[in-house]
Amino acid sequence: MIGRPNDLDEARELLAVACRVLFRLGLVDYMGHPSLRIPGSDLILIKPRHSTRIGAQDAIPPERMAVIDLDGRLIAGTDPPPGERFIHTAIYQARPDVGAIVHTHQPMATVMGIAGEPIQPILHVQSELVSEPIPVWECARLVTDAALGADLAQTLGTQRICHLRGHGIVSVAESLPEAVINAIHLEQLAEAAWRVRAMGARPRVIPPDEIEQRAATGSGWAVRWHYYTETTDTP
Repeated sequence: MIGRPNDLDEARELLAVACRVLFRLGLVDYMGHPSLRIPGSDLILIKPRHSTRIGAQDAIPPERMAVIDLDGRLIAGTDPPPGERFIHTAIYQARPDVGAIVHTHQPMATVMGIAGEPIQPILHVQSELVSEPIPVWECARLVTDAALGADLAQTLGTQRICHLRGHGIVSVAESLPEAVINAIHLEQLAEAAWRVRAMGARPRVIPPDEIEQRAATGSGWAVRWHYYTETTDTP
């Protein structure tokens, strides 16, 4: 099934594609990192730490991705994992339903978080993602240890998105394409809200019955993943 790798090699390819999509849509630069659970194991595949060897995320080859365990230790790879790997390890430990995580400093959603402005369901396709309020982790620290990771995971709770105040966002899902699409949709919602408010207006919040109707009749994440990989994923 699309977005569900069968082995480590497929997982590496998928992670490299996710890095390229996120980079080319302006949601990450040299910072930020997606990850996914390696099929059939308790290990995590994650984009390596930025360095003089690891720069723009659209140029990281699959074989350079790092393999870590649930304690954040490097198991395989020529480059170390990101310092904030504990975002990933803590959430995977707390949420068995999560198969992939994306952490970004994407600009519009981050600004909304800094301002304390909720990102609301104001665009029909994207509205389902924020039909419930997004939890906010009131901390701008780097998540560089297990305790901070556990605190963030607790704030995320059962949700798909969490704001890290003054820092960025975390998106989680069953599969990596879903987590990427969530991050994209969040940025689109944040930018729409910004533009409406710049006009001196307040956006209309879409009510639950309209969200439910669109969710029941619209296309799913697989169609959108195909679109974004077709339009942004050129090696």
